[in-house]
Amino acid sequence: MLTPRPARISAETLPEDWHPLVKNIYASRLARHDEIEKRLQNLLPPDDLTDLAPALDRLERALRTHEPILVYGDYDVDGATATALTVRVLRQLGANVDWFIPNRSAHGYGFSLAGLAALPTAPGLILTVDNGTSSHEAVAAARARGIDTLITDHHLPGDTLPDAVATINPNRRDCPFPGKNLAGVGVAFYLLLALRQHLRAQGRWPEQLRLTDHLDLVALGTIADLVPLDYNNRILVNHGLARIRSGQANTGIRALLAVANLEPAHLGAQDIAYSVAPRLNALGRLGDMSDGVALLLAEDWQTAQDYAQQSDEKNRDRKALENEAVQEAARQVSPALPLAAAYDPAWHEGIIGILAARLKSRFARPALVATDS
Repeated sequence: MLTPRPARISAETLPEDWHPLVKNIYASRLARHDEIEKRLQNLLPPDDLTDLAPALDRLERALRTHEPILVYGDYDVDGATATALTVRVLRQLGANVDWFIPNRSAHGYGFSLAGLAALPTAPGLILTVDNGTSSHEAVAAARARGIDTLITDHHLPGDTLPDAVATINPNRRDCPFPGKNLAGVGVAFYLLLALRQHLRAQGRWPEQLRLTDHLDLVALGTIADLVPLDYNNRILVNHGLARIRSGQANTGIRALLAVANLEPAHLGAQDIAYSVAPRLNALGRLGDMSDGVALLLAEDWQTAQDYAQQSDEKNRDRKALENEAVQEAARQVSPALPLAAAYDPAWHEGIIGILAARLKSRFARPALVATDS
């Protein structure tokens, strides 16, 4: 018999017209009764993020001098949404900005030496999103070439940080910012929030530029990355979903909803997690997530549709490969071992993480899956 969660707040402080069961659920999950009000004004301010001052100074200089900025993303949904968000906002600020998404096979994860070597042109500033905290070698190599690096990330750091201009990461050991559960796109949003505050103080932020117009991207990346939905993340996701439901979503997101046969007005977080995110993620697993970023940056419907259709086809391919591989992997698992282990030299490296998760669930033990490709 399951033990119910203890109440964290009194159910009596919740609205009288709520069903008692709903009250009890909320009472066991909320830290304060006012958390039922998911207002944007209740978002944590960005002020406590470590390294904010040097990050804003460097970004402002790049904007003022029209210096080339390159947004260096990641090949999952969180990285793609963070890239699209940052590029969209910086372009609206008049920045000279381009972007790069590493290829899983060619460049490996994150800001790497291979990724740095693959850049088509040398920017003055590299701004990483959803990666960079462990990129010591690439940051040092960029610095040797006269390129500054500004890191935004949410992954746990090691004992030391790269020698970057700034590292904005709420999970830094010396960072007092309480919102430790932000996804990579959430950290990028917070840097832009701080930049708005910084430029507004100088009268240099265009009032027609509303960061809330991009919360659909923040919601998509946050849900897809499976970060804990604490109060701060619930605010971001709530307003992002509201924007999608109202028909005001990013053109690329609307195209993804169309190929998934989802009605925006009734969209929920589960629809994002199980229908929208996997289609976008399939591009990074079996193709090139640069196409995913191009989808989220698309302004015309036909272009967005073309990329969304491509993502849908890649997702069908991913499902077929996964289903076939899961059957073979399950046959390899030995009941005598405490580890669910499987190997095939031909398995696509883009699906082995999914295979491991499927084996872990099926056999209720840690899983290890390997391939040569």
